[in-house]
Amino acid sequence: MADCMLPSNLPPGGRYRHIRAALPDCNEHLLVVRLFTRLLGLIFLAAFVSLGVQIEGLVGQAGILPLTDYLEQARMALGESAYWRLPTLFWLDASDSSLRLACVAGALLSLTVAFGRATYWGLAGCYALYLSLVTAGQVFTAFQWDMLLLESGFLAVFLASRSPIVILLFRLLIFRFMLLSGVVKLASGDPTWHGLTALNHHFETQPLPSPLAWYAHHLPPGLLAAATVVVLIIELAIPFLVWLSRPARLFAA
Repeated sequence: MADCMLPSNLPPGGRYRHIRAALPDCNEHLLVVRLFTRLLGLIFLAAFVSLGVQIEGLVGQAGILPLTDYLEQARMALGESAYWRLPTLFWLDASDSSLRLACVAGALLSLTVAFGRATYWGLAGCYALYLSLVTAGQVFTAFQWDMLLLESGFLAVFLASRSPIVILLFRLLIFRFMLLSGVVKLASGDPTWHGLTALNHHFETQPLPSPLAWYAHHLPPGLLAAATVVVLIIELAIPFLVWLSRPARLFAA
């Protein structure tokens, strides 16, 4: 991405005027990409470390859903298509040591990304390893945030190209992620969302509640109903702003 910088010996004026005019946006793009990829590296690090302390108990040889049994059943049911429908490096070796090694290797690659070293090769490695672990994790890694991290990691590999298509795909990812989060709430038929009472129960049933959840749960019902409306507006209306002008996108963010 160094070619995005303006050469120091570029003659003033003339045909290079448009290049100079574009320089602030170019530098800003570099700054945003570097910040985004480094933060993404930290997110990958948290994911690998968190999974690393659980993986054996979840899908290890003596785990709740042993990976070896899962892959064997998939091979018998799907034949050769199993390798494509369940993409994972653990087809090569599904031992507990391989599961641990994948988490450790992923954490190390995440650190290289977070420190800005071999960023795109590191992101490619993080994506491949986390995809393998998500496939291996079965129901334990079939959550929305796992899919979001995989899609973000995959697209981030191509940020070095500075292609507007990659930026467009990131906007599409954000749009789809947020909009469908709202659509599924209303399409599920859950009366608590239609009746604006969903937050009356959310704070006592959410996974990993914070210490503030108890206080939020005891807020007045009217305030919780208003907050439910805000949630639906954020998820069903605000996502459309990502396709508008920059001020609109900043407001949406």
